Amino acid sequence: MTSPARRQYLDIKARHQDALLAYNIGDFYEFFDEDAHIVARELQIVLTARSYGSDETVPLAGVPTHALETYLARLVARGYKVAVCDQVSPPGKGLVQREVTRILTPGTVVEPNMVPVRRDNYLVALEFGTRGGAGLAVIEASTGAFSCVEWEASRLPAALRAEVERLAPAEILLAERAHAHPEQLPEGNDWLTGWTLTPCGDTWFEEGSARRRLCRHFGAATLAAYGCERLPLAIAAAGAILAYLERMNPTLLPLLTDLKTYDTAGFVEIDGRTWRALEVIEPAHGAAGFPSSTGRGGQHAPATLLATLDATQTAMGARLLRRTLLQPLRDRIALEERLDAVAELHGRTAMRQHLASALDGLGDMERLIARIVHGSAVPREVFGLESALARVPVVAGALRNATAPALVRLRDDLDACPRARELIVRALAEPGTGTGRLIRAGYNAELDMLAQTAAEARQWIALLEADERERTGIKSLKVGFNKVFGYYIEVTTPNLSRVPLEYQRRQTISTGERFVTPELKAHEAQVLHASEQIEALERSLYGKVLRSLADSATPMRRTAAALAQIDVWLALAEVARARNYVRPALSDDACLEIIGGLHPVVELAMDGGEFIANDTRLCAADGGERQEHDHGDAPAIMLLTGPNMAGKSTYLRQVALITLLAQIGSFVPASQARIGLVDRIFTRVGAEDDLARGLSTFMLEMVETAYILRHASARSLVILDEVGRGTSTADGLSIARAVVEYLHDRVGARTLFATHYHELADLESTLPHVGVYRMAVAERDDGAIFLHRVVVGASTDSYGVQVARMAGLPASVTERASALLQQHAHAQRRVAEVPAAYVSQSLANEANEEAAQRERDLALDLASANIAAMTPIEAINVLFALQQRALALLRAASEGG
Repeated sequence: MTSPARRQYLDIKARHQDALLAYNIGDFYEFFDEDAHIVARELQIVLTARSYGSDETVPLAGVPTHALETYLARLVARGYKVAVCDQVSPPGKGLVQREVTRILTPGTVVEPNMVPVRRDNYLVALEFGTRGGAGLAVIEASTGAFSCVEWEASRLPAALRAEVERLAPAEILLAERAHAHPEQLPEGNDWLTGWTLTPCGDTWFEEGSARRRLCRHFGAATLAAYGCERLPLAIAAAGAILAYLERMNPTLLPLLTDLKTYDTAGFVEIDGRTWRALEVIEPAHGAAGFPSSTGRGGQHAPATLLATLDATQTAMGARLLRRTLLQPLRDRIALEERLDAVAELHGRTAMRQHLASALDGLGDMERLIARIVHGSAVPREVFGLESALARVPVVAGALRNATAPALVRLRDDLDACPRARELIVRALAEPGTGTGRLIRAGYNAELDMLAQTAAEARQWIALLEADERERTGIKSLKVGFNKVFGYYIEVTTPNLSRVPLEYQRRQTISTGERFVTPELKAHEAQVLHASEQIEALERSLYGKVLRSLADSATPMRRTAAALAQIDVWLALAEVARARNYVRPALSDDACLEIIGGLHPVVELAMDGGEFIANDTRLCAADGGERQEHDHGDAPAIMLLTGPNMAGKSTYLRQVALITLLAQIGSFVPASQARIGLVDRIFTRVGAEDDLARGLSTFMLEMVETAYILRHASARSLVILDEVGRGTSTADGLSIARAVVEYLHDRVGARTLFATHYHELADLESTLPHVGVYRMAVAERDDGAIFLHRVVVGASTDSYGVQVARMAGLPASVTERASALLQQHAHAQRRVAEVPAAYVSQSLANEANEEAAQRERDLALDLASANIAAMTPIEAINVLFALQQRALALLRAASEGG
């Protein structure tokens, strides 16, 4: 038989089956049944059991109340949804009433200990149209940012997938129909693997109800002012987010005061594979750190482009820098404005120093404002906002003489909100002053009167002990307090005979008795009643202060955004100054010129070691016309040959990273750079597989290459490293050649194509926009020295044995490999002589018109060809020569007949 307590739990759990239920029982929050197994496993706590009645024992795992937030943070970080069920009636006779007071999900948490400090925590909703197209809405609950976007079917799935990978959301909402039928999604749902997916009711995504929900929330008749009036799929996604918040945490709804509509067409499109390959945000392998770092990452900052640039002073600046890196622009005018701002800060040392001093230690205004609007800010946080606002005039003063238009606009956006600051200082008691007050004395007359009454009563009680000792003559008499009996007078057993008649006995203890008097009870009542009234009134006044501050949220948010932007541009200027970066020249053509380019991450990781700078010149066809400009014969495709360990991959990546930096408005690591803006950056580097999708290393390589060939344009930058190496030499060489030809003839993009197939070097003679380069190597008797310098011409050796020796292979292995390599080279030389002999003999036979001898020679040459010693390409060449001779014989025989 189910007990009442168990039935209560099951009823509440039935309403929250999609969440772990944290059920408050006394000093613990308990998890039962399957929830207990999950929590015990995830939190590494003990799994026990509890009996409910004579025939029911259920699994149990519990965490103490005081540590609940810590454990909740760990569960949410692992992608779980948690419903917190609290006691809502005081303990007493009968069953204590309980209700779910909050639901925490990965995308809706706002508690400071549950959201990452230096990056955004996004909740995304996706809606798909029946005729193609998709809408996306996204919020950052801890700051209240709310935006949406819609794509036509022609831009899917590439744009949608790239945007989801850019946002890296903590949680994605999908309609149940989409979740149940993933085959209807663009490319299925494989690309959503790894994200936390939450299926929601289809009605939440219904466009009509979503539109009404949004209009009601913003108090608007239409959504025209928000830019999405004619974007039904974006509206559906945004409305679904509102419905989700209404269900999970309606207290967050006031944070969403605006909805912005954006278009990803204004950004350089970069897919998740490229972000990972270039190590922009996360390291591709492991978490190796820099020996030192200018940014806040510290001694063990990961070796990424973000960590390289992150010299920001504030958390909101760090988050904006991350967003900026992930949203490179295509608009040259906007980029020039950014570069003007960075350039002015770069060139004005005093301005940089004053701004850095003003921003150092500045609080996270974005999230502080959100917590104030949410009504959950504690006094310490409110005073943190006041301290931040106090810095605003200092920042504005540092920009007083700024001339860059973007800096001038930011300076004008700075608002110290003096009324808000004045209210905080006038109304709230500063934490840590020891007064125990929430509201400052003098702010509210009623509160001051109650405080005075309580203080006078406490003063009377404080003096009571001395007065009673003198009146009764009992020197050991004490006045004390406990939560059960309140205030009391304590008299030891030897002195009980001297107790006055008006003392009223309340408690017997081992050493004596405790008493009260009518006067003591009266003053106690004054203290307790006044304290209750003070507490209630202070809560009410504090809530009003927060609401008054929330009325100034718009100018404060604008100020916070300006400070974050200043912090980002200051960081870029500081890094450029410290590492001798230069301002790139931007152009709208399809050319790329980098003089003395460096890899920004590798150079910093070398910690003072010499990094060899290299030049790059590429100029692609643009709209069918060759863009020569001042680049002379700069190729569109740079075919880069040479051994591993010589720096090919580093060189490829540094070109992509320099281009990316230019298109976020940053200075770049080079002595000179001219960047023709790109629309997309593609990379295909590294050997990896995707076994979860059944893709081998080579298959994944081909899938990624196919994606690039289908989506790249003449305005793109394409980075390809060792295409075709995952199969046989003949297959790989053929694929690599065909890919280069396709890029040259059909795409026309600026391309860096690294390869070990030296045979591809002859493409330079057949494809006019291909240039062949190699990584320079100095050969010595005892091996080779990789110079890490890019030079003109093709490499003739892969130096694989030398690399194997450097990697530490046993000497016997490398010596045997070296001998085999010499044998192979000798065989190649013998084969190379065969075509020349064929030609010479053929000419002689033709001159003597001895057809029979020519036929015998052809047969002899064919029989003597050492096919086993040939590479596939050599065999193809020999076969071609023999075929040509055979055709000549047939023609001669036909003409003679």
